[in-house]
Amino acid sequence: MALRGWPQLVAGAAAGALAGLALFLWPGPLAAAAGAAAPLPKIFRAPDYRLVDQLDRPLSSNALLGRIQIVVTMDPYCTTLCPLTASKVLNLERLLKARGLASRVQFVAFSIDDQAGTAQMRAFLHQEGLDPNVRWLDYLTGPAAKVRRVVRDGFHTSYYSLPAAKADALAPSAFQARMRNAVAEKANAPAAIMHQSPLFIVDPHGWVRAVFGDASTVPSAAVLADVARLAGGGS
Repeated sequence: MALRGWPQLVAGAAAGALAGLALFLWPGPLAAAAGAAAPLPKIFRAPDYRLVDQLDRPLSSNALLGRIQIVVTMDPYCTTLCPLTASKVLNLERLLKARGLASRVQFVAFSIDDQAGTAQMRAFLHQEGLDPNVRWLDYLTGPAAKVRRVVRDGFHTSYYSLPAAKADALAPSAFQARMRNAVAEKANAPAAIMHQSPLFIVDPHGWVRAVFGDASTVPSAAVLADVARLAGGGS
């Protein structure tokens, strides 16, 4: 279950980590205020990690250096924004391919629900029209503490767990409309993960260069424009 705002705080402990990024909110890439010709800012270094992907293969963040990364979070049991984020990922990849940029870009998604394993991650990808075997997507998981260090501490994306019954009882105005998720229904997990859903663009040197507040609704043209600038050698 995804929270709408980023970096709207959902846990007091995250306030300090996100305060420095409060100026950088969608509706626009971070360079928008400075004008289209301004260089994309180096916002922060993307975190280092060693996790496993959807096919149970180990992956180090160092292996992604040299490529532009589009980074999102997707909970296999999410019933709000995550299915829409998966659709956005698929659409962006098709657009990048049409523009001859797909070979320069790697999509990276973090699963933030430790109730779900790689089998559920693969099932979620299949359900949302994404082939788990594609080379352009790394859907990553690992021990909860490691994922938390990467996602919450490294990418400043807040998330926390609530009992499923309590999450279902929350006011619907705080969330996107519920979507059917057969993977979640089958699992019937006892907890729901409340999370923010930003999209990050990371340059080939490991610097986050743009942040969009909601991966599911960010205009594809804005993401493509920033990717094209980085792919063309723009700073």
